[in-house]
Amino acid sequence: MANFEFREKLKKLENAAVKNDVPPKATSMGFGCFLLGTIFFIGILIYLTISLYINKIYIGGTITLFVSITFAFIVLKLWTAPKLP
Repeated sequence: MANFEFREKLKKLENAAVKNDVPPKATSMGFGCFLLGTIFFIGILIYLTISLYINKIYIGGTITLFVSITFAFIVLKLWTAPKLP
């Protein structure tokens, strides 16, 4: 016997993939997860920067600091970007 609920779910997935018909709640959830992951990554980079400076590895600390500032700038620009219609 065919499972019609499963077939309907597959049709919704196919529409989302083909017609780019993704619900707004799903896109905002995905964007939020991406931002949270990036903020977590920035925190790890800042921790690494501080530990490199404590151990007197100034070149590596400076490079890591610039990378974390770049990621922070990207997150800020994504967060404050206007909503697409």
